[in-house]
Parts: sequence; C-alpha cells; structure tokens
Amino acid sequence: MGSRNQNNNSRRYNPLVDLGSRVLQRTGRTLVKAGQLLAPKPKLPKSERELLERNRIFKDCHRGKRAFVIGTGPSLQGQDISVLGSEITYVMSAFWKHEITKLWQPTYYCLSDPIYFDGSEQIRSFFRSLNEHIHDTTFFVPAFGRDVVREQKLLPEDKTYWLSFAGELTTLAKPSIDFTEPIPSAMTISLLSLMAAIYMGCSPIYLLGLDHDWLAHRNEHQHFYQGHAGLDSHPEVKPSLDDHSYRTVMECALIIWEGYEVLNQLARRKGITILNATNGGFLDVFNRVDYRDVIAGEHRS
Repeated sequence: MGSRNQNNNSRRYNPLVDLGSRVLQRTGRTLVKAGQLLAPKPKLPKSERELLERNRIFKDCHRGKRAFVIGTGPSLQGQDISVLGSEITYVMSAFWKHEITKLWQPTYYCLSDPIYFDGSEQIRSFFRSLNEHIHDTTFFVPAFGRDVVREQKLLPEDKTYWLSFAGELTTLAKPSIDFTEPIPSAMTISLLSLMAAIYMGCSPIYLLGLDHDWLAHRNEHQHFYQGHAGLDSHPEVKPSLDDHSYRTVMECALIIWEGYEVLNQLARRKGITILNATNGGFLDVFNRVDYRDVIAGEHRS
C-alpha cells in the first residue's frame, strides 16, 4: 500500500504517507532515466499560473532568520514550545490539536494529503475543528483541492495559498523549489513544510516533533495526541501499520529519507542550515542540536 506505483483508486489511507502516491497519481508522475528528465514541465492553465504567481511574495521573505518546522510526533509532548510564539513556525496536519494554539498561532500551516479534500463530512468536521483552534496563520494547500476548499469554505480565502506539483522529489534529475511553479511532490507533509522554509530563505531551520520511528512501532503511527490526524471516523483512515507489510513500511521510510537528503543538499547550496532538535527519534539526515540550548540562546549555527 505504500508503493508509489499503486493505483490511487485502489488504495486505502496509508498512515505513513501524507502526500505520497495519491498526489503522484493526481498530478502525473515525471519519469527519469539515466538521470535525464524525460517529461517536460506541465503547461499550466492561466488560472493556475495566476494562483501560483501569488506565492512570489514568499521567496526569501525570511532570509537569514531562524525558523522551526514542527511535526506531530510523540516527542513533542516532552518539549516546551511555549517559547516559540515570536518565532517563525511551520506546522502541519493535525497540529491544531496541540494546546499551544491557545497561547500562540503558527506562522504557516501546511496541508497536503488528498484525503483532506475529498469533500466528506469527516473532512468538514476536521476543518471545523481546525478553524476553531487556528485563526491567524497562512495556509499552503494543493491547488487540486481548491474547488472543495472554496465551495465548502474550509479555509479563509485571503490566507490560503495554493501549490501545484509535478514530478517526484526523489526522482527528478534537477529538483528545485519555486512556489510560483509546480514543485516536486514528496512522500510526507514534513518535506513540504521544509520546502516552504527553504523557499523563504530561513536559516537555521530547526526540526521538532519529527520522530520518524514507525519501524519501531508496528501497531500504530504515533503522535503527540491520541487518535489519528483528527480523522478517526473517516472510513479510509487506518492508523495501524499492521495493515502493511514490514517491507512496505521500510520502503516508505527509505523514500522519506531520500527526500530529506535531497532537501538538505538544496538547502546547503542556498547557504541554509537545517538542524534536528527533535527529542530522540530516528531522523539522522541532519546534524543534531539540543533544543534546550536553542531556546536558551546557547546554540550558534
């Protein structure tokens, strides 16, 4: 079920994959052979080009400023993020469940999985809860979901910016991050959030709550909250990883790791530093830093 080549219509929700193969099926997969790009960039309709052009305001808008990309891993329970209210923050998925939203609002909020835009009652309920907790942020949302978002008024139009996808982060010969053009699709929402921080020129970028420990927990994809992404009643949501072979879970993890490696290389070329301040976890692509040193001002990138 985690395979990138499976048909979108035959798959149930994979708790490992927030963007993954459903996006690849919707947007069309770019083929690569011998390191050469075989499929040209898609020609976008005028309406979508205009949507993406709005994103130009974000290019290097936070150049040289530190930022925090915050996942939803269980380690977040043991880290004090109350001090991040004045920082640039990128959050994702069901972060609205964190009590911290009563104290501060995230700067940016990323949603990507197509399940969020299927128009179901469960999804409407998810967005109602999100909007009750999140009232002052900028959203990044896939353009393929704009009809549902607009028709059902799921998000504030003036605070929502749209993204288009083409190709795959780990297979494109020369991946690049330009939010005014289609960007590479990726296996998980944390990669998209990191792309946003890189596009805006943030540095250093600290990672929090990215435990990535699925291989050690076969029963459930764990978060700092109970349940699964606020979609527990959705018929396609299966939070147990036992529904997938261990090989499939390993393949998904490898694709995610490769995505981080690609982004780390892109960031370095831009002079951007990415550091992992997650408390524990398995993500070893980036150098580690103690979060306590970061918030105490004792860490210098």
